[in-house]
Amino acid sequence: MNNKLLLFILLGLLAIYGLSRLFSGKKDSTFQAELIALDSTEVASLKLDPKGEEAIPFTLKKEDGRWFATQDELTVPANEGAVQSLLAGLAMVQTKYIAAKDKDKLSEYEVEEGQGHHVQVYDEKGKLLKDFFIGRFDVNQQARTITSFIRLNGQNEVYAVDGMQTMAFGRAFIDYRDKELIKMKREMEVTAFDYVLSDTALQFQKTAGGWQCGSEKLDSMKVEDYLNVLRNVSGENFADDFDELQAAQYPQQQLIIRGNNMMEPFEVAVYRDTTRELPFVIHSNYNPNTYFASDSAGLYKKLFLPVGDLK
Repeated sequence: MNNKLLLFILLGLLAIYGLSRLFSGKKDSTFQAELIALDSTEVASLKLDPKGEEAIPFTLKKEDGRWFATQDELTVPANEGAVQSLLAGLAMVQTKYIAAKDKDKLSEYEVEEGQGHHVQVYDEKGKLLKDFFIGRFDVNQQARTITSFIRLNGQNEVYAVDGMQTMAFGRAFIDYRDKELIKMKREMEVTAFDYVLSDTALQFQKTAGGWQCGSEKLDSMKVEDYLNVLRNVSGENFADDFDELQAAQYPQQQLIIRGNNMMEPFEVAVYRDTTRELPFVIHSNYNPNTYFASDSAGLYKKLFLPVGDLK
């Protein structure tokens, strides 16, 4: 068999393969294995319109190396961990298969405009990098898998992807807020703390013989358990409408935490406004741009324990 005959056979096989792909309707160009693949360093802002009629759109924007979240007139520092999780999801969303190509199927997969989560990604010059909708989630309990469905804006193809890749895109504005009130590094050691109350000040000190409040000895184990709670304290309810310029008119108390390997003490101020449903408004120098709200059984109770509970 000469080389010319081999060439004709090869060309014939390629032609048969091409025709079979053409008439079967399976074109490689319609399937995108990497549906979304972005370099996170190029992303400067995102517009997120969560699913649901009552959901309010919001934006995430990077300014001077920090991320901020904006919804309506409110702009707050964003939770860096939540933003990085979102950016990691943008790095690569790989598809399993094309679930539908017909425009009439978009509603079924909840990827029509106004149905699913709408995500728009921009670079620092405002250029639109990606624009897509995330629709419904299908859970296969037997196989323990979650599949979500994505459609690129302007296209009819609905892609099935691993649901874990898109979980971060469905978060609400509150999930991107910085909820930390106090966060201590591992090397920080608390050696003293004060309760500055409306009518008195209590000083707690770690001595060679254990913890004391003034000259009164405390149960050091109970004090250490309390301080372990204070190492990482977060709030869930925000007091965005609190007027900080009028804070001085409300009864106030403070928690001041001192120790080794701290650049400065942690200071927590608590204001009491009885006209609010959650009357305690709480603010710290660790997260100075945020005011939290609490009742007597919530965040407030974590911060201030009766001295009797430490004996």
